[in-house]
Amino acid sequence: MVQIIEKVEIKKTEVKETFDFGEIREALEYELYVPNIRVKNKVIEELLLYLKEKLSEPEYKIKPLISYTDGKISGIVICQINPHYKSYARKCGTFGWLNADSFDICKKLMRACEIFIKKNKLRKIRGPINFPKSLGGIGIQFMGFQEQMLYGVAFSNPESRILSYLESLGYQKESEYTCVYVAQKIWNKGRRIDKDIIFRYFPLKELYDFIDDIKNLANNSLYEILPDSSGIRRIYEFFDAFSKIPKSFYKIKTEFKPGAYSDIPQFIDAWQTCDPEKTEPFAPMAFDKNTGELVGILLGLPDLYEAWAGKKITRCNVDTAMVKKGYFGKGIFSALNNIGQLKCNLHGVTYFEGSTIWSNNSRAIDTIFPHCKPIRKHYIVQKRI
Repeated sequence: MVQIIEKVEIKKTEVKETFDFGEIREALEYELYVPNIRVKNKVIEELLLYLKEKLSEPEYKIKPLISYTDGKISGIVICQINPHYKSYARKCGTFGWLNADSFDICKKLMRACEIFIKKNKLRKIRGPINFPKSLGGIGIQFMGFQEQMLYGVAFSNPESRILSYLESLGYQKESEYTCVYVAQKIWNKGRRIDKDIIFRYFPLKELYDFIDDIKNLANNSLYEILPDSSGIRRIYEFFDAFSKIPKSFYKIKTEFKPGAYSDIPQFIDAWQTCDPEKTEPFAPMAFDKNTGELVGILLGLPDLYEAWAGKKITRCNVDTAMVKKGYFGKGIFSALNNIGQLKCNLHGVTYFEGSTIWSNNSRAIDTIFPHCKPIRKHYIVQKRI
């Protein structure tokens, strides 16, 4: 009698910590899913530049981890303790850029992340937080895969099982974020602006002079503790994105007459006090005319993915809007949207998407959603370790 025994293939997986950028690049080229293959190399290049910069700064604790199964690359994750990132105002470990070929591989990668976080005396880990946020965004996408990728918004492989793997490992879906298409171009409330509010645009080099003012505005405008906050360093990411906009973008191809372009006195005044071709259209600012204090700002991200694909920039990620406490109800937020869209239109931007809106942020939901259409959703997961 011949007994047939089924052959079981046993694969060996090991996780390796590495700071070899050639090795990290190879792993990303093999594992990283990017919806538009034309920009994948640029995404990898920008991520490597970020890692090289932050690994040289002692205050950042970063651990790139690559898994090998039978000697072949099978997964990657970047674990980090960012000194400026907070979750509900508390220091927290993060993981990002997670890709894994199987549950077992994901388990080994995340176990290595958890050990790293615990060694640094933290007991909570969240993700995916794909630093730098402007490049990789945050969260695992679970809705809107058919949408064009947008700079600063996380993208996921629709075939990926990473979310289910993480849930099986004890990670819980803690925060939900929504991205919305700004369907309404002019918000009516933004036409009725308090007479003491003025708007201004500045060149990039002058925006740096407002770093402290923007920081103070951020500290003053928050009315609830956020689940994911990147701190003041996030402002520099916006300015860095502005510096990468092609010079040709700023050229206005038609004669611009402010008085014929809008009937809002504050808008006309803002355009008459600046050179439209030398100012950043993605950063309109609002000031109290009497005190000169910065009381509102809208910070958008140009869709650099379009530029990297060899196309004109026509899309904007409306990432951050802040209005100082005590100035709510004066039409500032809606007016920043209105003037922002009008100014960006001059440069060829016709698509606007509000991104990463926390589902528990009732003020944002009530203010933004009536004018918009939800098109993408992401989950952030976390685990106590």
